[in-house]
Amino acid sequence: MKNKLFKKLLGLGAGVFTFFALATSASACTCSFYQPKEPKALREE
Repeated sequence: MKNKLFKKLLGLGAGVFTFFALATSASACTCSFYQPKEPKALREE
């Protein structure tokens, strides 16, 4: 009984944390589209 409950809570917790991780990363990617200039030392000319 304890083992089944523990597995269900663990799965629920993993799902919640995955949801928050995806929501946070998606909002961070859409908020900033800043592209810095490439340094002269890294340019291939």
